[in-house]
Amino acid sequence: MAGREEPRPAVPPGPGPERADADAERSVLHATVDRLRAEVEGLQTAMRTRAVIEQAKGLLAERHGCTPDQAFDRLVRLSQDRNRKLVDIAADLIGSVAPLASDPAVPVPAPPAPDAETGTDGPEAPAPTPPAPGRPAQGLAARYHLAAAALASVDSADDLARLLHETALAPLGVSAAVLALLEPDGALRLVASHGVPARRLSQWQRIPPLTTLPLTEAAQLGTPVWVADRTDFAARYPDVTGEDLVPGRTVCALPLRTGGRVIGAMKLGWAESYRPEPEAERYLAAIAALCAAELLRVGARGAAGGITRTAPVAEPWFRAVLDALLDPVLILGAVREDDGRVCDLRVEYANAATVDPAGRTAEAVVGRRLTELYPGMVVSGTFGRLLEVADTGVPYEGDAEQFEEVVDGAVRSSAMTLHATPFLDGVLVSWRAHGDQERRDAQLAQAQRLARLGTWSWEPGAARLTCSPEVPRLLGLPDDGSGWIGIARALAAVAPGDREEVRAAAGRVLAGTADTTLEFRVGREGSTRSLRVLATAVRGVAGADVVAVRGVVQDVTDRRRTEQALAGTRNRLAEQRRRTETEHRAVVALQRALMDAPAGPPVPGLHTAARYLPAGRGNKVGGDWWDVLALPDGAVLVVVGDVSGHGLRAAAGMANLRHALRGLAHTGAPPEELLGRLNRMLCHERGDYIATAVCGRLDPATRTLAWARAGHLPPVVTRGGSARLLEMPEGMLLGAVPRAVYRPAEIRLDPDDTLLLYTDGLVERRGDDLGRGVHRLVDALRDYRATDIEGCLDHVLRRLGAPNPLDDTCLVGLRLG
Repeated sequence: MAGREEPRPAVPPGPGPERADADAERSVLHATVDRLRAEVEGLQTAMRTRAVIEQAKGLLAERHGCTPDQAFDRLVRLSQDRNRKLVDIAADLIGSVAPLASDPAVPVPAPPAPDAETGTDGPEAPAPTPPAPGRPAQGLAARYHLAAAALASVDSADDLARLLHETALAPLGVSAAVLALLEPDGALRLVASHGVPARRLSQWQRIPPLTTLPLTEAAQLGTPVWVADRTDFAARYPDVTGEDLVPGRTVCALPLRTGGRVIGAMKLGWAESYRPEPEAERYLAAIAALCAAELLRVGARGAAGGITRTAPVAEPWFRAVLDALLDPVLILGAVREDDGRVCDLRVEYANAATVDPAGRTAEAVVGRRLTELYPGMVVSGTFGRLLEVADTGVPYEGDAEQFEEVVDGAVRSSAMTLHATPFLDGVLVSWRAHGDQERRDAQLAQAQRLARLGTWSWEPGAARLTCSPEVPRLLGLPDDGSGWIGIARALAAVAPGDREEVRAAAGRVLAGTADTTLEFRVGREGSTRSLRVLATAVRGVAGADVVAVRGVVQDVTDRRRTEQALAGTRNRLAEQRRRTETEHRAVVALQRALMDAPAGPPVPGLHTAARYLPAGRGNKVGGDWWDVLALPDGAVLVVVGDVSGHGLRAAAGMANLRHALRGLAHTGAPPEELLGRLNRMLCHERGDYIATAVCGRLDPATRTLAWARAGHLPPVVTRGGSARLLEMPEGMLLGAVPRAVYRPAEIRLDPDDTLLLYTDGLVERRGDDLGRGVHRLVDALRDYRATDIEGCLDHVLRRLGAPNPLDDTCLVGLRLG
């Protein structure tokens, strides 16, 4: 077939003249390619070192007054004498005269003392060699100039990273390096690397701004970050799992700074532990500044490395975009302290729409600090929030804020909404000023939101309502920002059971009825809300036809729920009051029945009187009680007691104690035994109350009163115009301890002596000392000179201000004629 080669034989041909000629030609071609490649590499190397050699020639020519050729010959002889490369000799010379050409903010290592003849490091100075870990590098100034010459010839980011390692970092023992540039949102994007596996690079292509890593810290703080080893790394960055971006035991992150701006960060790794000396740290800072400048140059060319210029504000297209915006925009650069902390913000660019609160245009604010331009912003706290945006990378969106600035001695006040977002090593700020009408509209909208209230209007025959933004939210509908709602859609939001009533109300308004008020429910069953609508009709010029209906709708769900809860509370309170009154009547009836119980046959010559006063406030009756009972053996039982609590429980306890004590008294036991048995009974029953009591047994024949007490106040005896408290025997209150001991006491009553027993309600008042109340009782008895025992009790009650507002009062008096 035409155009096709004939198939070749399967067996290769044997050696012949043609095969030998082809092999010879191939060998010549390979040798030519190798020679040309070597020449190209040599030319590239020569281009990288040419600047260093030329500078060294100029220095020697000036120092020795010779021609450039003679200076070059001198360099060649030095290279031959010392057996060192010509470029190394030239770099040593430049380094001794101009140590480092770094960023002005970066300190540089001091150069070694130059040789008097050549300006080099001296006759015995060795060539720079990689330092041992922890030892300072030698010849760093010379190494810096060699690196500067080499990096000036690169045309891509990858070449930059490779030559940076070979010429500047490898002598310090660095095994891996990455370069990352800041993006406008504060993130770091990797642009070049050396010695880092491709798999790790693919996992760390873009580092978000809020990620805590050495690289992000160096970029945000503008200071170097050293991590001594992997243990130190794990302690400082516990959230980083898996492999680190840069392999190595010791790592360091350096900010890439140029022109006072941080544009990114560089991270280095050492395979073994490395502890830098100050000279090495200054050298690395200078190398970082050099690398930053070269990165910008490579990016400006748009080379294959894919870097874009990291300061887009310098690009005309970017300025054109900002100038096309209607709102003012400021690009603020961070001003940092030595420790990397952001202390201020400087205006680096202001778009064409910029007119600040003080009336200044873009030209008047660019290049100045915010603290200088807007001191009122510092006072209000807005400046602090902008610093937080630059420091933390978290955007800030402020609602309408009030700003005050002093311009030409006058205070200017304005309201604006301000937004700030991180942008490179700073902040991008935009704002919108609010006029009076816009401010009033915003205030009205805020008031409607707070009051859960919206306004609406409707033209008869129209298919939709015009409404404020709050109306859709009240109806449970999404707000699409259109400012209207379809009639059918609004009616569908009403609960089905209330729709007919809504239609009827609309008909009444259209028929000319005055203002109409309607309440209906919206939402699904089980989660409904109550809305209240007020509608009014607007008539035309003739006054006959309705041309519009306007109204207000308000969420009254909370009010209705509150009313329901209040009604329920009222019902519960009424029921509680009814039960309390019933209980009170029962307790009072029980007390009267107890106090009216028979006291036995009268005892000749014995005069007794008693008073019981309930608390002055409320209707709770306490457990105070008394008893005077004539016993079969002729003795008289005299008791006053107080049961804890109020109400039926206290009244039942009082009845229990009174009846039990009456029964025990018929045994003829002395008072201390009566109280002991009563106490054991209460402890055995495990009742929910305790009690105090004074129990006495009066023998009228001998005029002797034997008595004992259980946690109660002592009786008072009056004699011959004086009064005194009886000394209290030992005795714990009833119902507390089963084996409580009660000690007896005894007193003989003279004719006309008065014995008074009482409960604490007589002498105790809130906020006053109980002892003072007892002393007031004694003083009142001393002042009473009559012998009428009824009058004595009334006198005491008056002097002590009975009844007690908060406690019952019980008072018993007796006298033997």
